Amino acid sequence: MRLGGLSAAFAASTVPELDDLCPMLDRLELSAIRAPSALAEMSDAECVAFGEAARALGLVVGEVGMWDNLSTRDVDLRDVRIERVRTLLRKADLMGCRCVVTLVGSTDPSDDPLAPDPLMLSDAGVRAFREVVERILDGLSLERTRYGVEPWRTSFFFEPENIAAFLDLVGHPALGLHLDLVNMVSRRSYFDTAGLAARTLALLSERIVGAHLKDLRWDHTHMIVKWDEVLVGDGVLDQGAYLRGLAGLDPDLPCFCEHLATDTDYETSFSRLHAIAADAGVHFVPRQPPIPLDGGDDEG
Repeated sequence: MRLGGLSAAFAASTVPELDDLCPMLDRLELSAIRAPSALAEMSDAECVAFGEAARALGLVVGEVGMWDNLSTRDVDLRDVRIERVRTLLRKADLMGCRCVVTLVGSTDPSDDPLAPDPLMLSDAGVRAFREVVERILDGLSLERTRYGVEPWRTSFFFEPENIAAFLDLVGHPALGLHLDLVNMVSRRSYFDTAGLAARTLALLSERIVGAHLKDLRWDHTHMIVKWDEVLVGDGVLDQGAYLRGLAGLDPDLPCFCEHLATDTDYETSFSRLHAIAADAGVHFVPRQPPIPLDGGDDEG
């Protein structure tokens, strides 16, 4: 496993910034970084140079996200967004970035990809997003990058069994799961997140292209169901079970903290994750140059 943070403080946009970043990454025992936010606008040569420099420094370029709504009702806008994902996949592959991440999205008129929408829980929603995914991957030849869909509870891409069924339905080797276990928690699994992790990994271990590490807690003071994202260790997620499962996968699997308010919050989460991993008998791989294009042989 490779640990990183999805914040500008733990990322680089240019090759010279990579060298400057390393002392801080080493202090926090991080070895994964996100791709530059301007990846789609970088030239092919810039993508190659950034990836080579990162690998020479022992860093895994783990992911780039495209969070615009891919299931929008606006057909023209959907076409533009599909082409952007295709561009990101091509650029990421040149860079050696592990995955491009999106959500399923929503056909809600708000165009918010997280908006509840009955279609996205139906067979029609499955068929519609299958078409989107097939258009994204059509004709692309990807050697190092995969397209990872992240689970979300307002879509069919939520329970492990439904995720596995969708990946089987599409059947494309470049398609995988970008695992975010917090996004998959339901009332059924809230008090058994270790069981949720076990179910997910049993079905999907070969298809996981990256992971997010965070936590959640039920706010019982709210009259209607309300869950809050909290610092790692302040919620109910069984982080030890989660990390043990991830450690059995690709040793260079990028695992990122995200959505935290301050750099201090990130550093607290990193520290807690290192301690939890040690208690669970696993570890995050430190920065160890150079990283070959096909991954390393270290145990994660």
